[in-house]
Amino acid sequence: MAASYDTLNQVFLKKLRNKNKGAVSAVFFNGEEIMFSFYDGLINKEKKLPPKDDSLFMIGSNTKVLTSLGLFRLIEDGKLSLDDPITKFIPEFSVKSRMGDYPVTVENLLMHRGGIQCDLYPFIIGTNHTYTDIIPALKETYRTSVPGTMFSYSNLGYTLLGIVLERCGGKPYVQFLQDELFTPLDMEVYFCVEDDLPADVADRVAHSFDKKGKRTKDPLGTLLPAGSNTYTKITDLVKIGQLLMNDGRVGDVHLYKPETIQLMKTLKIGDELDKDLVCGGYGLLHHALSLDYETGRILGHGGNTMNHHSVFNFLPDEKIGFIAFANFENAPMLERKLETEMFNEFLKEEGFKKKEKKEVLVKFDAKDYVRRYDTAAGQLDFKANDKGELTAKISKLPITLQLDSEGWLVAKPGAVWTKLPPIAKQLDGMKFREAEYFGKKVLLMQQRGVTSAIGEIYYEPQVNHAWLKALGTYKPEEKQYKDLFQKAVLAVKDGDLILTLYVEGEKMDLALSVINDNEAVIKGFGRNMKETVFLSEKAGKFTLTAVGVDISRVSTK
Repeated sequence: MAASYDTLNQVFLKKLRNKNKGAVSAVFFNGEEIMFSFYDGLINKEKKLPPKDDSLFMIGSNTKVLTSLGLFRLIEDGKLSLDDPITKFIPEFSVKSRMGDYPVTVENLLMHRGGIQCDLYPFIIGTNHTYTDIIPALKETYRTSVPGTMFSYSNLGYTLLGIVLERCGGKPYVQFLQDELFTPLDMEVYFCVEDDLPADVADRVAHSFDKKGKRTKDPLGTLLPAGSNTYTKITDLVKIGQLLMNDGRVGDVHLYKPETIQLMKTLKIGDELDKDLVCGGYGLLHHALSLDYETGRILGHGGNTMNHHSVFNFLPDEKIGFIAFANFENAPMLERKLETEMFNEFLKEEGFKKKEKKEVLVKFDAKDYVRRYDTAAGQLDFKANDKGELTAKISKLPITLQLDSEGWLVAKPGAVWTKLPPIAKQLDGMKFREAEYFGKKVLLMQQRGVTSAIGEIYYEPQVNHAWLKALGTYKPEEKQYKDLFQKAVLAVKDGDLILTLYVEGEKMDLALSVINDNEAVIKGFGRNMKETVFLSEKAGKFTLTAVGVDISRVSTK
């Protein structure tokens, strides 16, 4: 049965009504053609230009798929191995370690398991560095995990891979991909920030808009070419999807051996949890999307700067893919809804079988599940109340937790007001479960069918006098960070040292464990966890360094 384009259009328009502050482009495609496309809004409000097939959007971290394809060209040619330590090509690379010395391999970095911290903001904002400067900068950072043992998304890891690609391939990163990938596939790709795009493409460029729809400049244009600042057309990213679907072929162009692309699409990891958790494969994310219909694997990626957002997902077995681009600040949540709801609508029209959903709740003793966890969203407490119920607060929303027959704690509204449809919808399908993962007790969360490790079991932190003296509010010293890195608050809450960061418009409560007078480690499991925060004092002035940014104390409150 062919998909009803009228139905898809109606779903799109309903979801975008009064929410699109810029432009949205979206397509469904198979291994040979684009099956459906949708365009709404404006890429250029001054000239009233709508998005089209040839509009250029920044695709952010979807660039990592291109980097991976470049590396797999070298693997196919026998010049590179997944097992190669990156010091084979970057002998000057090193990081500090509190957990022993381990080699970091190409495979580790491809899968975001290299123990390399996620970001250093001096390399994301401004133009004071070149991307190779991350090598000496990383020497001042600490390993976040033993390589291979924690999936922790790392933009810096992919920048290292870009350097490996250059040194192994014998060409600059951009030139290598142009010669080996873009020219053979007749793709138009630009690695630069908006101001540096060629003048003759100006009317095809998707401008950046803030959450109110006002034109702005994206502060996250980055110097890390293997990880982000890439402009291309939606029709050209379709070619990458078709290349992966067709095991190395796009139309009449055969670019890779089938076994090379088949390897790239595998998830070669031993821990059984990775069969279900969101995690990184060889440049592709696995299990990052759950659909209501029975399908094979779902692979893909995504890309988010401050104002540009893109999703790229495909079903390799059914050869169906979905890509969406947007260019305004509050697009991520909108795109996730479009991604799942449009995909579900498409699969319904194509006659896919809907999954059976059964939730069987069982009796349990709440006291057996009382725990505290350190997560990226702060500390999460499961408590037993005087009614014998297990309770918690999620983003300040009170919930009760009930046990299902598969061992998951299912979130239910915990107050009358949380039963209101907009709030209850936030809790719909939310579940928690503790699991053993690489020797650690971690907390898993499932929502809308997607399961991820969000933290680890709480342990008593170390706090000393030097850090207690440093409590207060901090702000960036350099002007270039002030729009993105609003402030930070270092405080003690219930005996725990908490650093609250207000970054990229979001609030992050990070629990710290003090190592010494100058270093503390972020507790938890996953992205940004186990990274080191540095403290220094000079002439009574306290300075914290987090994600490479110096922030100074402006108040003791």
